[in-house]
Amino acid sequence: MLTFEKLCRAWMTAFNDRNPDEFMSLLAEDFHWVTFPGNSGLDVAGVREWCLTEDVKDGNYTGTIHDSEDVLVGTHEINARGQESKVLGVAKVRDGKVYEYHHIRAPK
Repeated sequence: MLTFEKLCRAWMTAFNDRNPDEFMSLLAEDFHWVTFPGNSGLDVAGVREWCLTEDVKDGNYTGTIHDSEDVLVGTHEINARGQESKVLGVAKVRDGKVYEYHHIRAPK
């Protein structure tokens, strides 16, 4: 079963090391990052590009709040464009892959 920790650690590798392959394998083809800033969020291609180019680093998994077959909830830290933040993430899961992601980010 996919867990928030596994998802988060793969995501941190994707942008910390600019190596998104494992993370991308955890996303459904119709993935949608709903709360990404902007009008329409990000799809799979947009997420891959974001992981490779965005000024985000120092990602660190900090904890799991809930894991089930349908939803994963947890926290992590990041440094986005020079601002350290804590993030609460909620991933909706279908058939073992994330199809929708929501987050709230607050300064540390």
